[in-house]
Amino acid sequence: MLVTGTVIGVLSFLAAIVPLLALGLGMLFLGVMILFLPESASLRDDRIAVLSSLPSIMNVEALLEDLDINSRGIYLPTTGFTAVPKVLLPMTESTTILDSVNRLTSTNRVFVTTGLNPRDRGILLNPPGGEILVSLESALRLDLSTIRTGELETRLKLGFDMLGISKKTLVGVQGDIVTVEVTLAMMRQLEERLRATAPRVTEQIGTPLTSAIVSVISKATGRNVRFGESTLSGSKMIVNTQISGVEPP
Repeated sequence: MLVTGTVIGVLSFLAAIVPLLALGLGMLFLGVMILFLPESASLRDDRIAVLSSLPSIMNVEALLEDLDINSRGIYLPTTGFTAVPKVLLPMTESTTILDSVNRLTSTNRVFVTTGLNPRDRGILLNPPGGEILVSLESALRLDLSTIRTGELETRLKLGFDMLGISKKTLVGVQGDIVTVEVTLAMMRQLEERLRATAPRVTEQIGTPLTSAIVSVISKATGRNVRFGESTLSGSKMIVNTQISGVEPP
């Protein structure tokens, strides 16, 4: 439309044909408007909602309830463009977690041994935020395992802005504690709904968005990251995490 309007406008001007000139300028103006019109919020909402609506989330909720698992999820680091970390939930809070557990990211098993004692067991799951992480890296065209911890805020802010997820993103790092504050531009209703219908998943592993944030931290630091807690007040969401394990060379 942009090209057609320009051609018609130029030819009409040269030939002094006023009606066609008006038509050409109108099409040119409309083409420019369409070119620079931002993607509607509803379209972005639909896309992100599809990525975040994992049918298995209620099955995981039921699994955690049946096994009476109350531990917080530990995100195991991985590398590679669009590669997604696995999340480990120890059977109990006292379960021993060896550093070698990171090798479990390549297994498809659900029930795994995490220590030298056969009783040190846990379940290994794909995180709810895997699809959002993939979209984030695809938008940034970047493997987040290649960035430094100091770049977390810049990369998260840019990626969330590109996906239309947040209005503001802040990252704070104090020792082994990483806190992310996000002012949501969308997904607030999804967050509220999941906190009401899947409280165990929300509190122990994370919602799709909070899970994606923890996955990013795990990839960027190259270390195990324990999901702490996530609070939602209006459109403001705060995610707390704790880094553990051996720091990569």
